[in-house]
Amino acid sequence: MYQNYIFDLYGTLIDIHTDEYSKNFFKKYAKWLRKQGFHFEWKLFYQLYTATEREYRERAAQNGRYTKPEIQIEDVFRDVFAMNGYEISDEQTADLCAGFRRISLIYLSLFPDTLACLEGLKAAGKRIYLLSNAQRSFTWQELELTGLIPYFDGILISSDESCMKPDPAFYNKCCERYQLDKAESVMIGNELKSDMAGAKAAGIDGFYINRYPVFREEKEPVYRYVSAEGSLLEVLTQTGIQLQ
Repeated sequence: MYQNYIFDLYGTLIDIHTDEYSKNFFKKYAKWLRKQGFHFEWKLFYQLYTATEREYRERAAQNGRYTKPEIQIEDVFRDVFAMNGYEISDEQTADLCAGFRRISLIYLSLFPDTLACLEGLKAAGKRIYLLSNAQRSFTWQELELTGLIPYFDGILISSDESCMKPDPAFYNKCCERYQLDKAESVMIGNELKSDMAGAKAAGIDGFYINRYPVFREEKEPVYRYVSAEGSLLEVLTQTGIQLQ
């Protein structure tokens, strides 16, 4: 039935926990910055970073181009460092963003059924795509670390596209770029309001993965399929792919 399987990343394929806004995190990041030659008092960095990110998101929303716009976090970093007298190159910006993510990371791992699902789809000749609400400078290193990149026939990251789920425009970009027939495509994700509602608005079937014990049967579900147990292997069995 389906030829194209479009996956969410975090909470669906990757189990992750980060701490990007606590006092302890910003103290650690400020200490790491000093080792890189950038001197910030942690409270100042926190104030500049959070205020600048908020301003970028407010401007993006006011632009009105998308119902759910996305920003590029690199712009925030460049502005924050400029406010403290540092002009940073694109390479430095990428390194500072990557360091920010690494230091905020508490836990990162593939779910136990991730690779079995992806390998099962590949063995069945299906095409696999990633549609992730994420910042490339944060996420690409994690895609490399987990070894997921070779499984995908296409990758869309919201920071590259200026919009994010559940905006139908994000789904449409994926379908247009890779010439996907929506009738032959299914979106797999763990978020009802983001992954599933967005897919439905875009005219794509949804497969809800209940990764966390919060499932309640919906009177009018926004998805076609559900794994109440939160198993990606049910993506194979419920869409007619035989487990090897």
